[in-house]
Amino acid sequence: MIKSFIKTVGAVTLTVLFFSEQAIADNSNQCMALYNSVKSAYTDSDFEATVIDNDQAQMQLYALAHFNKNSVSYTTWKSLNNEIAGYALRQDKGFDYNHNRSYIGPLSWHQTQIWDRIFSKNRKLTGYDCTIVGRTRLAGRKVTVIRMSPVDDVRYSYVISKDDDTSLPVEFVVLSPAQIVASKFTVSAVHSASSENLSFPDETFDRVEKLSNKKKQNDLTIWPELTIPKPFTIESAGIQKQADGTELEYQSFTDGMVEFKVYKNSVSSLNIQSATDGTLTVLRRNSVKNEYAVVGEIPLELSAIVLSKITPLR
Repeated sequence: MIKSFIKTVGAVTLTVLFFSEQAIADNSNQCMALYNSVKSAYTDSDFEATVIDNDQAQMQLYALAHFNKNSVSYTTWKSLNNEIAGYALRQDKGFDYNHNRSYIGPLSWHQTQIWDRIFSKNRKLTGYDCTIVGRTRLAGRKVTVIRMSPVDDVRYSYVISKDDDTSLPVEFVVLSPAQIVASKFTVSAVHSASSENLSFPDETFDRVEKLSNKKKQNDLTIWPELTIPKPFTIESAGIQKQADGTELEYQSFTDGMVEFKVYKNSVSSLNIQSATDGTLTVLRRNSVKNEYAVVGEIPLELSAIVLSKITPLR
């Protein structure tokens, strides 16, 4: 009788585990379907909106315009905080511009680029678990909240609130490994717009891409003094010239969604070892011969792993 009882308990336990695992798998599949629906709706829509970006230090206002013309995605961001900076993208590639359009230059880092990447059909999240958090109301809209959590616990987590009617994002939150808000983007004043009102013609994008195109680099070797965790892979390497004429060696890495660079320079005094600006972080360390700096859209916890073998003694 005891043996029969044990067998029964074991069978019930296995059944519960099976259905629990099945439920988790179903939730993950449904979650990824919701995430993909947000990306599709965003890519295929023509609209203008105001986006509020809150991070730990400040609040920024932006005008966002997104268009889909002939199955090509165009995005323009313009600061509403009396700054001169803005940028435009065509299929994830683009340039900086000032408000009177008298300057067009290479695309630099912007706080909102993490938004562009997470909702781009050309980017892929690798090594993330997707979970449906629930449904609620946000900014007067019915939304479904999903969370993308890294399996490694050293990358950013992403929380997306999807409009149940339009499937467009209403809110997008970036969380550090310590579950601190790095940036929170909230959308308001959304209205339809015509793709005939592109901010820049294709000729401008063509000209900039022609000047900035780089040959694909093969057989790149990661510096042995670095520790690059999976799923990051090396993307490019080279020498970057600074405004003062200094030339810095660098290697660039990506996980398919975000990017970071490691710079190598001669040893200097480290007045500021680390800094954070929203999702962008900088971490510097000295070895015996060189100074290393990790710059990119990754948490400081991940930067510390990258430079974990760099010490003043070696």
